Amino acid sequence: MTDTIEKAEEAIQSQASAEPESAQEEKPQAAQNSEPALLGMLAKDIAVVFAALSLWAAADTWYEVSGLWLAQIVSIGDAIVVGLILAALFHEWGHYAGAQFAKAKSSRVSSSGLSFFRFNFEYAKNDHKQFHWMTGGGHVMHWSLLILLLIALPLDSLGRIALVGAVFGFVAFASIIEYHIVRDTWAGADPETRVNAISKADFKQATIIGTLAGLFAIAGLA
Repeated sequence: MTDTIEKAEEAIQSQASAEPESAQEEKPQAAQNSEPALLGMLAKDIAVVFAALSLWAAADTWYEVSGLWLAQIVSIGDAIVVGLILAALFHEWGHYAGAQFAKAKSSRVSSSGLSFFRFNFEYAKNDHKQFHWMTGGGHVMHWSLLILLLIALPLDSLGRIALVGAVFGFVAFASIIEYHIVRDTWAGADPETRVNAISKADFKQATIIGTLAGLFAIAGLA
């Protein structure tokens, strides 16, 4: 009787260890294919936008009420940070909207840390036209944000001007980075190869130009 029980246990263990390799491979593959829900991602980023705007508005109101130089500094600092956050989010969701409009293959990803990337564009499964729609969507959204702020905000304080200037600085930064990519891909270059060819020097140049553009915008509107 004991021998029978032992043999049965061995059979069960051997059956469990002989799980088909395909089943083992399906688990990590399913995990890779899973993507966060769109509504959840949108709700999170909308909450970030409202929280950031509320923080800046509080500092702007503090300065308007008190006239303190410290409040002015905080208002301007908040405006620059909030402007960059808003522009980056609008830009990224614009890219996603452009990809969806073009029916491009893409997958949403969970944001980590300070990353603003919200999806992966599957270059191998998309063509040049879909890449250009994806790229153009980002520019439509960040320009729309800039125009909206210019319409909605009275530019009668440095904090409000700094908010618009920060968004304009990001627009200039993104335009410098992506203009050369679009130009080369329109000429036939492979989108993935061209995007991967962006160097630290390219980012540095775009950052300098974006910063100067933002500062000139602030000086011009002040």
